[in-house]
Amino acid sequence: MFTQSIKRITTKRFQHAAASTPKQSPIPFTNKYHFNLNPPPIHEYWNIYNSSVLFAFIPVFLTISYFAKDLGIGLEGNNGLLDFANSEQSPLKSIKFGESQTIPSKE
Repeated sequence: MFTQSIKRITTKRFQHAAASTPKQSPIPFTNKYHFNLNPPPIHEYWNIYNSSVLFAFIPVFLTISYFAKDLGIGLEGNNGLLDFANSEQSPLKSIKFGESQTIPSKE
């Protein structure tokens, strides 16, 4: 019973929507900006072009990572960064939070 009433309401709704739209003649299309009206299918572009670029750059990525690994062997990592930050002799390190800076006088 319930499904029959739903079907009746939906068919009336769709019939009303189809009847209310006026029939228009198609507007002629002028290719003023020379668009490509027959582009290649998108799946061919992604499969052929992008995969060939990816496969061409895999050896480049591998060589860069190999040399970056060799360059990074001598670095200390996070401890080296912390040592550098602690050894820095910046005047801002001596200022406590909330205190104002002293302005040097020009004499």
